[in-house]
Amino acid sequence: MKNKLLTWLVVLLLVANAATIAFFWLGRTKQPPGLQGSAARDFLVKELNLDAKQQEQFSEMVKEHRNSADQIRPQIRKAKEALFDLLKQPGVSDSLKLAAAKQVSVQTEALDLLTFDHFQKLRSICNPAQQQKFDAVIHDIIRTMGQPRPPMRPGDRPGPPSGEGPVENRPPPSGEGPGENRPPPPGE
Repeated sequence: MKNKLLTWLVVLLLVANAATIAFFWLGRTKQPPGLQGSAARDFLVKELNLDAKQQEQFSEMVKEHRNSADQIRPQIRKAKEALFDLLKQPGVSDSLKLAAAKQVSVQTEALDLLTFDHFQKLRSICNPAQQQKFDAVIHDIIRTMGQPRPPMRPGDRPGPPSGEGPVENRPPPSGEGPGENRPPPPGE
């Protein structure tokens, strides 16, 4: 009698676990790639009340910015990998660490300047009233761009860029690790 009860309890627990996993796995919502960028674009279009011509110009600017940024981001990743590959070498000199960190900074600076130029172009197509509104909301946009993304669920992580190893062999990006707390952006 005890064995039958135990068997039924184990089966019941297995079914409950399978149902829970299926619920979370199948019930998750996938965000399309670039949702954050689309949301920022839509926000700016709405807040600045861009007309059809301005929206068309802005769409072209967004495409150009994405293409250029997509060329810089892998360079940042490579520079960071080169910096942290120095950990494999015993007794790395400070000058070597600084040179590797400088390469990360150079690439990050290029991306920041590209983004600055992008927003400068957007502001230039605005009329004076839109420019005032732009000036009022740009810090909010920049602040949201710098926010860490929420942690991803299993299966949500994008695949590795071409030529890289499997995702599960890489550490989580900064801000996505368990228990990782980030300070608020400056000025808050």
